[in-house]
This record gives sequence, C-alpha cells and structure tokens, in this order.
Amino acid sequence: MMTSSSKRILVVDDNKSLVMVMARILQKEGYDVSTAFDGTEGMEKAQSEKPDIIILDISMPGPDGYAVCRQLRLDPNTSNIPVVFLSSKGNIDEKRGPAGVGLKELQLGYSYGASDFLHKPISSKELITTVKGILSLDNILSSD
Repeated sequence: MMTSSSKRILVVDDNKSLVMVMARILQKEGYDVSTAFDGTEGMEKAQSEKPDIIILDISMPGPDGYAVCRQLRLDPNTSNIPVVFLSSKGNIDEKRGPAGVGLKELQLGYSYGASDFLHKPISSKELITTVKGILSLDNILSSD
C-alpha cells in the first residue's frame, strides 16, 4: 500500500495565498505538493509531473479549469489523473449540489471528467477528506 508521502498533488489556482495555504495543509499530511497559478502552467505541470491528483480552480486567467480538464482528458498521459474542481461559483438563489457548488457548474464539470468538487471557502478537513477519498478510490480501481 502506498503512503501519502508517495502521492503527488498539483494545486492550480490564480489565488496565490489560497494555493499556499492548501499546499501547507496537504504537505502536513505528507503529500508532495506542486503548484501552478494559471491554466497554462497547470497543464504544463500536469503533463511533466503526472501528479496523482489535481485540484483545479474553475475561474482563472488563460484557459479556465474546464478547458484545462478537457485538454488533460484528451492527452493519454494525463487522461486518468483525478481532477477535483475548486469553485466559488453559484449564488444564493441558484440550486446547489452536494458540495455547495451551483448545479450548472457540477453538470459542466462532470461532463469534462471531474472526479469531485470543492466549494470555496474550503475547510482543511474537507480538503484532506476529499483528497484521501479520491486517492484511496483510485488505488482500489487501479489494483483491479
């Protein structure tokens, strides 16, 4: 069984302070974390580093999270990397899904191949639980 220290996580968001906070939280859990601050840099790092999971903001300069996820799904080298969308989208009047994300964002994200969604602001517990859940599911699926 792999330990969390052998798992690589790529965090992609244009909010540098949020990225640094998430990186610290994940590093405390023993993960190897790399960061990117826009869609282009995120795609490049995903292709060169092949992380075990990508946490990807939807609204960013350059290609947005949906475009990045679509490109990753088209590339055989990155097509199987789980992507967790990070979103602050959705307003109070809009119907929301289980993660607090607007239903339109959920539908669109899953259509591009998202594994899960996190809604900003995010708690450290929610971040860790989501990452651990996806990585353990990924281990189960890849061992079959």
